[in-house]
Amino acid sequence: MDENLLVPTEIFREKIRVYANSQREHHRECSRDSLRFGLGEIKERVQFLDNLNERDVLGLAKRIKRRKRATPEDMYRLSHAFLQDLENIKVFNKTPGALQILIKELTGKSSECQISAAECLCNFSLGDAPVCEKIASLAGSYLVTYLHSSEIQLVRLCLWTLANILATSSKGAQTCLQMQLIPQLWKLYIGDEIADNLMDYKEDSAICLQIISLNYASILNEKDMEFLLQHANEKNPTCLPNEYHLQIIFQIFFNQEEIVANFPENLTTYLISYSLSNINNTAELSGVKENLMVLYAIRILGNILACVPSSYTKLLQELSSVYQINLTGFLNKLFSYKSSPIILEILWFLKNILRQEESDTTFDINLLDKLQIKRETVVQQLMQKSG
Repeated sequence: MDENLLVPTEIFREKIRVYANSQREHHRECSRDSLRFGLGEIKERVQFLDNLNERDVLGLAKRIKRRKRATPEDMYRLSHAFLQDLENIKVFNKTPGALQILIKELTGKSSECQISAAECLCNFSLGDAPVCEKIASLAGSYLVTYLHSSEIQLVRLCLWTLANILATSSKGAQTCLQMQLIPQLWKLYIGDEIADNLMDYKEDSAICLQIISLNYASILNEKDMEFLLQHANEKNPTCLPNEYHLQIIFQIFFNQEEIVANFPENLTTYLISYSLSNINNTAELSGVKENLMVLYAIRILGNILACVPSSYTKLLQELSSVYQINLTGFLNKLFSYKSSPIILEILWFLKNILRQEESDTTFDINLLDKLQIKRETVVQQLMQKSG
């Protein structure tokens, strides 16, 4: 897939940075309030957070290990240190037993310590593959279990940590996938729209599923595949975020023609409807979201026609009854996008349509002439694609 169509996993790292900065600002505001009451030492603590180095981290790591517990302030300092410098993460990772203390706080009874530990692990997961592998091994089961916690911050931080693990460490990802991660993410992803944005985890869970579909589809076990096949049609096409769904489905199932050819009829019908909905609701390809929606809609329609020829009738019926448009009008809408990245997908889709039309006694021999796209335009776009 084209680079400019990928939703970067850096979105989570940016979210973590924004979250950490907001927490720091909140801490500063609290310190300003305290200064009015003469507690000037808090100012020094805030300044200290901005200048944590490897020596400070090593000292904190040894202290929590020695005490066999970590206070919220210890974890707050570590959390900011991990965000400031990768070397701080490496130093902590090399301290035997330190990570276990954070996990102990994560699984404790204090909600304050639990959130602080989750923040620490989230920023710690910004480290390299060995770090993420260790987090998955020692804390993966807890991260997955807490995805359905009633604590909003905890769920969000667990999702971000899991995303970092999935994006950074293949071994860590495999460990998490063995812990029923797919069903837990899916339940968060396909849920109904929630008025409170703070409690809406659909986009974060969707990106986790996107990372899995792009990198680990070939290693999903039979139980996960059966679960996804059974629940793939439960996502409402109009419920945001709706741009990831077809990509996830395509990357997981459409690399095996036999699976697509044996889709349940209701799933085939659902994918046709979802694809047409995406295209109908996208006026132009103005960004990553729109590109994802249209590219995978066309890609899925083309592949369904190739693997399930009988689906062509369903496609025509849907176009006519739901969108009041004929085949020519629909194809002209696709070509009106004039997008180099998806031109090959449109032509592949058109090729499969023509195969179906040629076997029909009512085949319109002038179909290609009715398409509102010039040959030189197609050639130009294909040249841009190859260049």
